[in-house]
Amino acid sequence: MIKEIKKSNSIELLTTLASREREVFDLIVSGQRTKEISGQLNIKPNTVSTIKKVIFRKLKVSTNIELFKIAQECELV
Repeated sequence: MIKEIKKSNSIELLTTLASREREVFDLIVSGQRTKEISGQLNIKPNTVSTIKKVIFRKLKVSTNIELFKIAQECELV
């Protein structure tokens, strides 16, 4: 039951992300670094860093590991 509540909360948080933020989120949790993400999305590394800060704020996390945990709770990885 607690796991389902966590999953529901995590899914709800993910819906707050804009499409570009969700793309960056997916790439971060797949293990890609800022430079790789910027190359793949054809944006500047500083832009990736800014988007990452927004993602962290929206999802109320402070590390990539916490992002990965959210992805796991939502069964995305």
